[in-house]
Amino acid sequence: MAGPRQSLLPTCALVATVAGALASSADASAGGAQVPPTHGGSGGAEYGQVVLSARDPRPVAQSLRVRPGSVTEGTTPPRITFRIEQQGVLTVRARLVLWPARGTGQVLRVGLGRVRTGRTITVRWPRGTRLVAGRYTVRLHATGPGGGTLLRRARASGRASLVVRAAPRPAATPTPAATPTPSAPLVRAGGVFPVQGPWSFGGDGARFGAARDGHVHQGQDIVAARGVPVVAPTAGTVRAVDYQRDGAGWYAVIDAVDGRSFFFAHCRAQTVVVRAGQPVTPGQRVCDVGNTGASSGPHLHFEIWTGGWRVDARSTPVDPLPQLRAWAGR
Repeated sequence: MAGPRQSLLPTCALVATVAGALASSADASAGGAQVPPTHGGSGGAEYGQVVLSARDPRPVAQSLRVRPGSVTEGTTPPRITFRIEQQGVLTVRARLVLWPARGTGQVLRVGLGRVRTGRTITVRWPRGTRLVAGRYTVRLHATGPGGGTLLRRARASGRASLVVRAAPRPAATPTPAATPTPSAPLVRAGGVFPVQGPWSFGGDGARFGAARDGHVHQGQDIVAARGVPVVAPTAGTVRAVDYQRDGAGWYAVIDAVDGRSFFFAHCRAQTVVVRAGQPVTPGQRVCDVGNTGASSGPHLHFEIWTGGWRVDARSTPVDPLPQLRAWAGR
């Protein structure tokens, strides 16, 4: 019996050694993940180290919207909104450029200054902004603090389209040369001279009936500096306010209480302060002297009509000079 018992001893020792190794391994792995080594080996950040997210070096266009996408020249520009993102940056410098898409129109650049990131911004158009007819690509540009320019992505490129339609011409057109000679003027007491500032009646070419290309001059020009106020001579009601690019420019028509109609042409852009249907009193501001339309210099083109302004065949322009002299006391 002694022989077999001795032969089991090496086997028991081997089993004990293996069991001890397994127990040691189990103790080391219990309780979850191990602490990574202090140096090398893991390929990641060390235990306890703060992980910083990298900043995007360029601002990113998130959205650009133009509403409506089609407007008429001379009317209020469209509402444009946009949103720019740049991680870790509060503000970027931005600008908007309207670029003619098909060779028609006029380049317009609008500086927006510094704008907040992460917010929807509404563009504030500069006062007096006027869009010229044409098809445009609206481009958003931005520059971050580090000099990085706007990053354009496929889903949000920072570009949009805008169509500016040409303003329709008013029904009023120059009277052909064959128009019968106007009737004698009617001079009535009372009233205010329509130009409230230094003025003159100009030369012979400024007179009623002076020859024009294909027609005759139907009013009297009152030469004055740009920006001088133009007022209603008498009480009345505004019949029309409109724009004629190749003729009267910005103009207004007032039907006076005495039955006559007064026509004011070449008003300075964005200064007409009356609207159709509005009653006016003597001396009330209508617009400012300007040079819009087919005009060679700042002046007010003033007409007086009997039978209404271009109502029917009975509508007739009369020489306004005698009435203007009476209002001026000359």
